[in-house]
Amino acid sequence: MYLATTDAPTGAPTDAVAGRGGSAARRGRVAGPVLALGAVSLVTDISSEMVTAVLPLYFVLQLGLSPLQFGFLDGLYNAVTALVRLAGGRAADRGGRHKLVAGSGYALSALSRIGLLLAGGATAGIGAALAADRIGKGVRTAPRDALISLSSPPEHLGRAFGVHRAMDTTGALLGPLAAFALLWATADAYDAVFVVSFCCGLLGVLLLIAFVPGRDALP
Repeated sequence: MYLATTDAPTGAPTDAVAGRGGSAARRGRVAGPVLALGAVSLVTDISSEMVTAVLPLYFVLQLGLSPLQFGFLDGLYNAVTALVRLAGGRAADRGGRHKLVAGSGYALSALSRIGLLLAGGATAGIGAALAADRIGKGVRTAPRDALISLSSPPEHLGRAFGVHRAMDTTGALLGPLAAFALLWATADAYDAVFVVSFCCGLLGVLLLIAFVPGRDALP
């Protein structure tokens, strides 16, 4: 899932990072962009896992699909995610547009929640919305990991990815809890879950725009 190497300079830039903010790199602090990306992933995972947790119930109980049909669709969309990651990584590397490509992926996933609302009970519409969500997830993964690598000196990559992964997993834990709490509070109103999920996804995009620098702005 994560990059093992980085093309970030290991000489003077690393020393410059250590010299700023009271030798932050020497003290082993995680860089600000890494924390910002962790916050983006946390909020986005809450959004994503809210939908993922209720989809089996929504498809089988509300739309009448069989468990086998749902399993086939879910497997197909996960395969799409894996394939799109290659395209997302290549697009980000060409011209160093890591933030732009990652932001596009986050935005596409957030907008897919609106697609779920507009689709109503139409299976084709819901399928298109889920495909958009998976494509967005695939597109953003590689450039996001590249930004983490470029934001940290090589000797601190393990800590940087560990912190990001911890925040990402926290979002994955909170998402299903929030979704089922909403279903309980609204008497199984799936639309409410989709709306709150969209709001969380949009917040993630705004955090990315406001607090994550592009590659050119990184130390």
